[in-house]
Amino acid sequence: MWFRNIQFYRFEEPFKLTGEQLHEQLSKRQSRPCGQMEMASNGWSAPLGKNGTMLVHETAGNLMFCLRREDKVLPASLVRELVDAQIFEIEQAGRTPGRKEKGEIRDQVLAELLPRAFVRASHTFACILPASGWLVINASSARKADEVIEALNKTLTTLPVVMPSTEQSPEAAMTGWLMRAGSLPEDFTFGEECELHDAASSAVVRCRNVDVMSDEVRAHVTEGLTATKLALNWRERISFVLSEDLSVKRMKFDTAIVDEAGDQGGDDEVARFDADFAMMAAEFSEFIPQLLTAVDGA
Repeated sequence: MWFRNIQFYRFEEPFKLTGEQLHEQLSKRQSRPCGQMEMASNGWSAPLGKNGTMLVHETAGNLMFCLRREDKVLPASLVRELVDAQIFEIEQAGRTPGRKEKGEIRDQVLAELLPRAFVRASHTFACILPASGWLVINASSARKADEVIEALNKTLTTLPVVMPSTEQSPEAAMTGWLMRAGSLPEDFTFGEECELHDAASSAVVRCRNVDVMSDEVRAHVTEGLTATKLALNWRERISFVLSEDLSVKRMKFDTAIVDEAGDQGGDDEVARFDADFAMMAAEFSEFIPQLLTAVDGA
């Protein structure tokens, strides 16, 4: 289980629950199927899936868990078509329904469709690294990460985590790196992608598969555009795209790291999951603090 997009949060005080204790807490909000009249439901499920029953997988003191969500799939076009058909029948009878009645018709249509709707399941994995003090969520959007935070808040008595703060914004740091050749912090190198934003016109320039230190890219920055996304590589071990909100997207671990974990885990699925998690957690414990230091020192 290698995370691909991460939102990370700093614990304000040590996280002291063991894996078994956290499992007991998460059991209070275990995942369940959507009710007949529910549009969505969420709850905690075993990160090992069919290979485990524990809601927390513990490796070297680090804790992996998973939020499972079910959503009823109701195409908006189908709902609208059925609502319009009922409104048309009423109008044909010589009466025009008001806004309140239209709303009631829509509610009735939803009530009829919900029990028969298809269900789509999704999983959001997260891990707690108690020794280094991080909560890391494998989510490509702040909305998905917020859903995990909200569920944890409802499950645990307290969740003392905060968004990490930096002396300057990631946007300012990334723009500075592009503007000043050779200013990229130690252990980091440029990738071949960036996204630049013009605050005056709201125009966006997307550059892919290019040398971000080229005269063309740097000319945009010199003209006042700011970097909102930038592809980077850390120690040749992790390639990623840093965003202006400090989220890390399209993270890819070097093949050597993945292969090393594979050699340790072998063919057993649980052992492989354990080895992958152990290796990934170790990388996060070094990578995240260095990324924050790089932004601060830009």
